[in-house]
Amino acid sequence: MWLFTTIGFFSVVKKDGEHHLTVRARSSADLDRLRTSFMPELSATITKKGTDYPFRATINRQAFAKGMARIGESIDYHNFKDEVADRMGLERAHTYHHVWSALKRIENEPIPHAPTSKFAIKGLTYGGVVINADGKLLLREPKDHYDGYVWTFPKGKPEPGETEVEAALREVWEETGVVGSIAKRIPGEFQGSTSKTIYFLMTVERETGELDDETQSTAWVTVDEAVRRIQQTTNPIGQKRDLAVLKAASALIG
Repeated sequence: MWLFTTIGFFSVVKKDGEHHLTVRARSSADLDRLRTSFMPELSATITKKGTDYPFRATINRQAFAKGMARIGESIDYHNFKDEVADRMGLERAHTYHHVWSALKRIENEPIPHAPTSKFAIKGLTYGGVVINADGKLLLREPKDHYDGYVWTFPKGKPEPGETEVEAALREVWEETGVVGSIAKRIPGEFQGSTSKTIYFLMTVERETGELDDETQSTAWVTVDEAVRRIQQTTNPIGQKRDLAVLKAASALIG
């Protein structure tokens, strides 16, 4: 669950094997405000650098539910973004506005041919092969060439409740800054060194230019150049998988 509130932004999940909920944030101050204003039962903040959310705390379900009720009872404003600006400043309000703008695509741009009812399967990862108007493909360079990957396709684990399509689109956007649209599912499941992945062929809706902290750079390349770059990967299983993905995607592109 993502929560955008007048005191901060939070991602709430239940970790495997745990009974409590984990409340994650990108700012420790957000967790402090949540604890002070609505959820005094929230644990002390845990700092975990190098992850998607560097700050987190835990809370039991009952206390979280009571805190959510308090948040609902506190709503007394007529415009959410204005209230955020008043409480947290214009910079945070502008950040929230970017998210609001991105979500407007939901109104008029349903994903074509998308199996939206097919929920992602735990244990699989999901990604995309993105093609632009010039017929070039998108590759990402993982930071510090993690696990031997020099150039590869964006992919990652689904979040709870996501469909296959939602997971693939989110991972492409987070890792490359490209907002994509599904064209087709690439047939097959592709085994890498740590996971099996389902990929979708995507077209470009827009490029944000924003990369996550796991991506060093991105590149638009021809199929031949993609082969050369993927062959730089020193992880033999990963290289074999990405070349197979490229071959399958190229067959769909024609």
